[in-house]
Amino acid sequence: MSKIKDLKENVRDTIVCIVIECTKGITNSHNAYLNLVLQDNTGKIDAKKWDASEKDMNALKVGNVLSLLVDPIIYKGQMQLKIIDFDELKGPIDQKELIINPPVSTTELETELHSFISEIQDQEIRTIVTEILQNYYDQFLYHPAAKSNHHEYASGLLHHEVSMLKLAKAIIVLYPEIQKDLLYGGIILHDLGKIKELSGPITTEYTTAGKLLGHISIIQTDIIEVAKKHQITEEKVMLLQHMVLAHHGKYEYGSPVLPHTLEAEVLYLIDNMDSRIHMIIKALNNVEVNSFTNKIPALEGRAFYKHK
Repeated sequence: MSKIKDLKENVRDTIVCIVIECTKGITNSHNAYLNLVLQDNTGKIDAKKWDASEKDMNALKVGNVLSLLVDPIIYKGQMQLKIIDFDELKGPIDQKELIINPPVSTTELETELHSFISEIQDQEIRTIVTEILQNYYDQFLYHPAAKSNHHEYASGLLHHEVSMLKLAKAIIVLYPEIQKDLLYGGIILHDLGKIKELSGPITTEYTTAGKLLGHISIIQTDIIEVAKKHQITEEKVMLLQHMVLAHHGKYEYGSPVLPHTLEAEVLYLIDNMDSRIHMIIKALNNVEVNSFTNKIPALEGRAFYKHK
């Protein structure tokens, strides 16, 4: 039995995976098939079940864990699987075998995060940041940053925020006019609402709160409540709220306001940079040299070339 990362082209193998996506299709000859995305703790991979029966459709559902006999093939420069046979696993499953881990250990990321927090000198900003973070802390350490686009793995949100803080630190060296405490505070707060918006690191879905409120409004409310509790200066509260409200940078991307402070603009740019670079690297890791990735919808539908 192998892991996804160990599969070899044209070598039939057996893997244990969880189904994280499944859609039905119909061939030109009117036969049903299933498009799937499978996951174990080494990665995700596209798979197909041709000539899908009712039994196949009932078993290959999102969230089900299966032992699959597969033929790995290369299609348009990327490996995908043809499912030959499968068995549902009904007994207890170690979730660690199914959750993708971050490229950096959670412990290391946690240490780096606290180092950045210790650099926040403004006590009012630090109070808001630390209290809100503490309210979500246990979930935050292992939560994904997104459902599918970027940092969509266990501790992905933590990894995303630490990466952004590192980018911010480098940028502040070049542009000392940026208020570090406000930028660091905004980075740490901006996506914490995703802990309520998204269900968790396995078969991540939007929650009811995520669909009805969204992560931006969730954290804006938290900022108001904590600030009122500690009688924080009104303008400082407004500046932190603005960081969260404006971090998507454009109305069409979900921000109710555009960035109108230097720090809010920098937060938007850093957030965009880190998420886009991550998406490109993830796509390039799934193709062979001298091949293009699949088109990436979140990057204007562009495909990226993997050169030597």
